[in-house]
Amino acid sequence: MAKAELFKISVTDGKVQVRIPPQLLGAPTANLDDIQAELHLMDVDYIPERLLEIYERSSGDFDYLCDEESKDFTLQVEMSRDESAVYLNIIPPSSEEEQPLMQKRILDALKEKGIYQGILMENIEKILKEKIYYEPTMVACGRIPVNGKDGYAEILFLPESKRPKSGQPFNLREIEMLQEVKAGQELIRQIPSTAGEDGFTITGKVIGATAGREFLISPGRNTRYNAQRTHIIATRDGVLCQQGNSISVEEIKVLEKVDASTGHVRFDGVIKIRGNISDRYNVEGVRIDIGGTVGKSRLRSIGDIRVAQGIMGSMIQAGGSVIAQTITDAQVNATENVVVYDYIVNSKITAGNNIDMPTHHGYANGGALQAGNLIRLPKVGPPEELMLKEDESEETPRGQTMLEVGISLNSRKQFNTLLEQVQNSFNEFEDKLKEFRLLLDKVSQRGIGGQDLQSLNSEGDELVKKNRTIFSSTKKIRLQSEINRLNDEVNGGIVFITGAVQVGTGISVRRMRYNVLKPATGMAYYFSQNGVQASDCETMLNDSRKYLLKLPN
Repeated sequence: MAKAELFKISVTDGKVQVRIPPQLLGAPTANLDDIQAELHLMDVDYIPERLLEIYERSSGDFDYLCDEESKDFTLQVEMSRDESAVYLNIIPPSSEEEQPLMQKRILDALKEKGIYQGILMENIEKILKEKIYYEPTMVACGRIPVNGKDGYAEILFLPESKRPKSGQPFNLREIEMLQEVKAGQELIRQIPSTAGEDGFTITGKVIGATAGREFLISPGRNTRYNAQRTHIIATRDGVLCQQGNSISVEEIKVLEKVDASTGHVRFDGVIKIRGNISDRYNVEGVRIDIGGTVGKSRLRSIGDIRVAQGIMGSMIQAGGSVIAQTITDAQVNATENVVVYDYIVNSKITAGNNIDMPTHHGYANGGALQAGNLIRLPKVGPPEELMLKEDESEETPRGQTMLEVGISLNSRKQFNTLLEQVQNSFNEFEDKLKEFRLLLDKVSQRGIGGQDLQSLNSEGDELVKKNRTIFSSTKKIRLQSEINRLNDEVNGGIVFITGAVQVGTGISVRRMRYNVLKPATGMAYYFSQNGVQASDCETMLNDSRKYLLKLPN
């Protein structure tokens, strides 16, 4: 069969058409090189990809290939499969005398393909200037999203040598407090987070960026923002205190001791006691620092309570953390953390976040320890010297130690309730705002009278009250959400015992009970779908060290 019979090239009305019969099995087939050779002899200017498309289809019909003589530029716009880039291939006309290719023509060709973003004008200008033909060149590309940067703070009240590195995350609790400051002194410089920059495909589909997280710190008592809300400034002389995620300036009261000579102590500021607190005395303050021991007394603080030595038979309540050397026969309740260095004996300890014993020699024996997130102990059970004494005397029973974590699940209920209250408050605010606008329309139409003025003032006051309620509740939700996030990240609670665990120790994780029935060493206890599980302590502890408090020297 002649080559010409395997394909047909026709020119009608200046249009070049190609016919390729269907390719039958076992029959001779058209050769692409033969077709191209004939087109070359005809001096036809065509797009090779178009010819290949016709050849592969082999429909048996005449398909349009190109004009007999190209009198204009041919623009091929090709888009990558992932819509990340667009390439332009230019076929020039056969006549050099035609009008030059203009930038608008290229932009219009891109718009026809739905490409409006990421256009590389510098590449288009280069194509036109250097007459880049028959060479696909990138003319548009998408943009990868750039996530926002987290906000951070600069601690201005510390010497530069003691400040955390700029931009590095830190826990405000780990910063040395009780620094003396003056009214008007800048304490904190806040650098806000950034929103990031959204990315996009070349078709305009937005690829959202993740905004950075704000650094949670706000003015407390006797502090304020500057006008630009970039700095926290002291409004009086005093010493610095940390309360939750806020910083305050407090007056300080220094005592040598608390006993019959002082009586009960109540002070709206920081109480610093160089010595001991005797039995049967109450001490209340914003923060309490004790250089000695605490006897059978009651201590209550808005913030931290720090005891250089031991707590014995006391009742302690702190809105912040409790830090002590030892705790014996005491009841301790801390909103945040409880940190003990030597031992906890026959005591009931409750902490909203963590109970931590960051030493190798410490132990807990008897009593109940409850924490919202995690407990870390070197040992559970009496030390070896006490165990020998117990073996000699059967009259001294061993106290069972109960450990419970994940109890902050109730805070989630409180958080959800508060969220619902905020939503209701916001809806009421919107309704009041609509009523207010209607009232303003009436006033503008008929002028303002005495009754209208009174009603206007009343509605305005209601709006202000609602706005304050929403703001206050939103602030609480922000703080509570951080607690819940932490609780989620540690799987709702975990117990680390780096040393020996006494048989009989009871462990509860998220209300699920686990009893230690045989001696164990270096164990972590956590919640899973199958209940409380035990695993190697060190491996899991490394993943949770960031949640443990690092106290300043």
